[in-house]
Amino acid sequence: MRYSLASLIFVLSTTAAFAQLAARIATEAYVAPLRGPLLVTGTFGELRSDHYHAGLDFRASTSTPVYAVREGFVSRIIVSPGGYGQAIYVDHPDGYRSVYGHLETLVGELLDTVRAAQFAEESFRQDLKFDSLAFPVARGQRIGAVGNRGHSFGSHLHFELREILGDVPVNPLQFGFSIPDRRAPQIRSLRIYELDGRGHEITATTHKSGSKDTIFVRTPDVGVAVKAYDRQDAMPNWNGIYSATVFVDSVRQSGIEHARIPFGDTRYLNAQTDYREWQKETSWFHRLWALPRVPGLRGSAMNDGPALKLVTNRPTNVVIEVRDYAGNVTTEKATLVYRPGDEPEFTQPHQYFIPAGEESLIEREGFSLYFPENALYEDLYLRFTVLPDDSADRYSATYLVHDALTPLHGRAKISIRPTKPVPDGLRERVYLGRCDEKGQYHSHGGKWTEAGSLETTLGSFGDYALFLDTIPPTVRINSFPRNLNRYAGFSVLITDDVSGGGLAYRGTIDGKWIFLEYDEKNDKLTHNFSEGALRPGKHTFELELTDARGNTTNWKRKFTR
Repeated sequence: MRYSLASLIFVLSTTAAFAQLAARIATEAYVAPLRGPLLVTGTFGELRSDHYHAGLDFRASTSTPVYAVREGFVSRIIVSPGGYGQAIYVDHPDGYRSVYGHLETLVGELLDTVRAAQFAEESFRQDLKFDSLAFPVARGQRIGAVGNRGHSFGSHLHFELREILGDVPVNPLQFGFSIPDRRAPQIRSLRIYELDGRGHEITATTHKSGSKDTIFVRTPDVGVAVKAYDRQDAMPNWNGIYSATVFVDSVRQSGIEHARIPFGDTRYLNAQTDYREWQKETSWFHRLWALPRVPGLRGSAMNDGPALKLVTNRPTNVVIEVRDYAGNVTTEKATLVYRPGDEPEFTQPHQYFIPAGEESLIEREGFSLYFPENALYEDLYLRFTVLPDDSADRYSATYLVHDALTPLHGRAKISIRPTKPVPDGLRERVYLGRCDEKGQYHSHGGKWTEAGSLETTLGSFGDYALFLDTIPPTVRINSFPRNLNRYAGFSVLITDDVSGGGLAYRGTIDGKWIFLEYDEKNDKLTHNFSEGALRPGKHTFELELTDARGNTTNWKRKFTR
């Protein structure tokens, strides 16, 4: 009797062999997105600012061909000045989706489709979606080429695999790509936290790996964090780890594993790491215990166990085991001893107590701050100060809302009322913003309420006020000589004195819209003459540039082609 592949899988589904067979079938169906050795410069689950890295980064030269890893169809193409820059999404018949980011070019029919949309809408940004009939692709078919577009700081391919249902990133290494790895992860240091009975951090001490066998603590409740990295054979990059586990007296206590991370969970990174240490020292530590107020997350990277409970004067043997996906293991051993006596106290000078897991509202004259129930990872002892300010560019007092070393998860809602009348002609030029420690302004925008306040959401604590922005954005020449006979195109740099909100632009030559590529990380607009027919002779380029508060610059330059 002969069985189809589907029938064979069904027959074996009740046996222990099913999982092994399914895994083998899945990995054999996939090919690498690049030819030659896969040089890993970033791993899945690697810690980044406010998010986990959702895929693998492969080092490769610009214009290196990129191939579909399995048969399927192009379901989406996104073009953006930031993010993944130029990215292709391919849906596969097994329920997974592959993503290819920072691409320099797309193959002919894909590029033609994108360009047609850009010219039709007179917009560089695009988010195009397709059905299964528009662009089918075969396993190993070329779809584009490696680049450095978007939020990328070196030529590479950002590659992801996601579950189509829910669009959930999963670790691409489980699909059998050949990446030699005989190097074990490296544990740099441990960080030991003395906690009070409610899980609040009192003190934290860092211990270099291997420096201490016995660590004495002054509280019975203790948290452990680890700074660790991993490398593959072919590259020197210190990448992220796959898993870390704490064993107490040989029994598993807690741990993390980077197998799949839903986008909705990615900001929980700020609870799974020592956020304060990252902000102060740009140093990443993986917390290896779950914060009491953080909900359990299904199938994500979050730690899944409590802090340690020590018995007075009884040595507790702790082993931290760090693994990479290839199975290489590094361990760190320590003995923790709780000695009561000079027990530290949890003290947090504050004006307001904000409990985690509950809605809270702070209201002052001309100011309000609302926390939704999911805004905090831990109870917050909030410091709050009001500084009167009559500067010409400010329309309110400055509100010092706690500090930037404490993370927010959900977005809090802030409302500020002006302390002096705002002329009707300037209302749209006022924004609710933050001033950082370097004196730089960051706009959070805002909308006027019926009560006469400006309201917006914020994702971090800091110093907030109402600012006036009447300064238009600036245009500077990057490469734009008057005589362009021997040039393929030209480029200019566009900047604004206030970050946040973005810049809108429209460029024309002799009054006709032209295609301008926007590289946000370098503030650069580029026009290539191949993107449009231009007769020989004298021409005028005009650029209209508008910031988020409606300030506009009109810039012109005459040239010969």
